[in-house]
Amino acid sequence: MSRIISAAPTQNKPPKIALFAPYIDSIEVSTPHWLRPELMSCVRANCGSMKPDEVYDRLDPKRVRRHLLKINQPSRLCIELLQRYKLHDPKLSVYRVHPAFDVITIYDALAREDVAEVLTKLVHLRYRRGKDELHYEEGSLYSIRTRGRKSRPYRNTIFYDGKHSKITGELDAIHLEIRLERKRSVQAAGIEEPADLLKIKPIEIVAKQIVVKDIRNMLKKITLRGIKLTCADYPDVDRKHIERRIRAIYGRIGLDHASIFARRYPKQFERLKHWDCMDVEEGWNWASPDLQCDDKVGELRCLLPPTSFKPKVQRERL
Repeated sequence: MSRIISAAPTQNKPPKIALFAPYIDSIEVSTPHWLRPELMSCVRANCGSMKPDEVYDRLDPKRVRRHLLKINQPSRLCIELLQRYKLHDPKLSVYRVHPAFDVITIYDALAREDVAEVLTKLVHLRYRRGKDELHYEEGSLYSIRTRGRKSRPYRNTIFYDGKHSKITGELDAIHLEIRLERKRSVQAAGIEEPADLLKIKPIEIVAKQIVVKDIRNMLKKITLRGIKLTCADYPDVDRKHIERRIRAIYGRIGLDHASIFARRYPKQFERLKHWDCMDVEEGWNWASPDLQCDDKVGELRCLLPPTSFKPKVQRERL
């Protein structure tokens, strides 16, 4: 037996497709108590925008059950203010969080269309019911159709590439958003109070909520097998006509999407390995309209107010 230790084999890791910059696009807090104006003014100064709302009782329309506050692009100071306010109002809870991920760098040997295809076709939302349908609306793709539902889904994903990036300001940026729409899904993600938003890592949100599986080779085999069996059943029909027909049917039902594929072929989908293709930055990018962030923390620069240099005027004493 040779005593020479050979070199360790290289790891066969799947390649990353792009670098994603994460940020909290919006959160929503709820409380049965009336929100104080001091909190509202402080939150308004430390976020992109905010919108208060109220939920009324079904039996008594004049009675307010919950007071809501939707906050878009909160800053770190805004999260700290909500955590301090929770000491005054223990009933304050975070029941909706929308983490977003913008593509800021596409890696070599890939085009923009390749990254968009992976995010639109190969991303599957975990814990998604089989009867849920995909939904296209105004250039955006939703994993679950919300229109016409009796209740809001616990979680959802949205993809679009026709708007500007809040990280870099780039036009037509590739944007993926994971929406935690109810309190139970927010708690399952490890967010019990506002301060948890500062502690949780973006990659943890991605790993818990979505899975990426490359179904293209498996779908190709299933398609060829379907063409072969159909040609055997109808030998008098032209093979090209059968092939066009089967491919059109598979495309019509959306079998090229991972979620539809998982519903039609669950066993084959489970056998596929997870593709860790998203290279997500370690920390969140925070909006800071009135504070300067340090170098270790990203900043949503498009939210910063315009700054103008004012010369200092010195007057002579008479």
